[in-house]
Amino acid sequence: MIGNEIYSKVAGYDSLSEDASPLSEDAVFKVASATKIITSIALLQCVDKGLIGLDEPLTKVLPELDGKEILKGHSEAGFITEPSKTKITARHLLSHTSGFGYQFLHPLLIKWVQTLEGQRYRSSRYVPERYNIPLVYEPGTGWMYGVSLDWAGLAVRRLHDGISLEDYLIEHVWKRVGLSAPFPTFALSQNPEYGARLMQVLERTSDGGLQPFNYPFGDNPFDQEGGAGLVATTKDYLAVLGDLISDSPKLLKPETIALMFTPQIPLDSPGISMLKQLRPAWDAVAGPVSEDTVNHGLGGILLLGEAPEIGQPKDILAWGGALNTIWFACKDSGVAGFFSTHISPFGDPTVKELVNAWKKDFWTNLHS
Repeated sequence: MIGNEIYSKVAGYDSLSEDASPLSEDAVFKVASATKIITSIALLQCVDKGLIGLDEPLTKVLPELDGKEILKGHSEAGFITEPSKTKITARHLLSHTSGFGYQFLHPLLIKWVQTLEGQRYRSSRYVPERYNIPLVYEPGTGWMYGVSLDWAGLAVRRLHDGISLEDYLIEHVWKRVGLSAPFPTFALSQNPEYGARLMQVLERTSDGGLQPFNYPFGDNPFDQEGGAGLVATTKDYLAVLGDLISDSPKLLKPETIALMFTPQIPLDSPGISMLKQLRPAWDAVAGPVSEDTVNHGLGGILLLGEAPEIGQPKDILAWGGALNTIWFACKDSGVAGFFSTHISPFGDPTVKELVNAWKKDFWTNLHS
């Protein structure tokens, strides 16, 4: 089911700007972290092919992950670390239980990124360097949103003789769901046809207005970042979501898709409390759900309980991106949805209200 509604009466805005152009399915968005589900599918295809086991150590294709240091603390003498004992697997990367975080989300990583080594991480455009950061907990013992899917994308490439992630996705994802060129890209400057249809990126100002904003992801001509680098259209994205809820999927085995919708964090694990503590990272995606009904699947957050306020049912896989992109898939209802703006920061209150209005309309009309 594809809905295309424009809500103009949200948070005091009674109408669209007079010069606002209508959006169509070929409008181009920097989907940021909504890239993660596409990369997740690619790595799960490797599992389906028997190239790697879901719980097999990835060190044979990602030797950089062997014996990663875990940040345990910081003193005047420097960082307190210890080597990890658990080998990182595909399941760890896909469920954000690998021990990797984002440098802006964890206090020790915030300190680490200010070091010379950390500065090198920030400046590189290559995945094995840019994301070769310390862990913040032993793999499999917690949950932290971070760079796991960038490593997942690199694993896919190395399991296919070094093919670029963009070329892999063209052959094994986009073409399989019936799309034709131009395909989603990681290098916008090298795809002028996509660049011409790129929606303007804006940021919210202190007085509530909007101004142009340079969001860097989506144009890396050197490497492909599977965690945040894709530029795509609504049509592209819905083709993939539609396959996930299909009775005859083309991208993955049905049993693999079922695993994506299966909770990966044990209820007695510290990962559950860590997931709850980072509600700002997923609140706009999930909507008004009880945090006691939230878990993580293979590729996105799992909403195991209903959100009656907006008519949202249970058992939904979802995630989003930094410019207020939201996607969800519900196997039980056989529907999926995609919403995107190009407004920063993520979780903008006006956009969040719009998202919940869109969802309420979607679920109300579906069940009426």
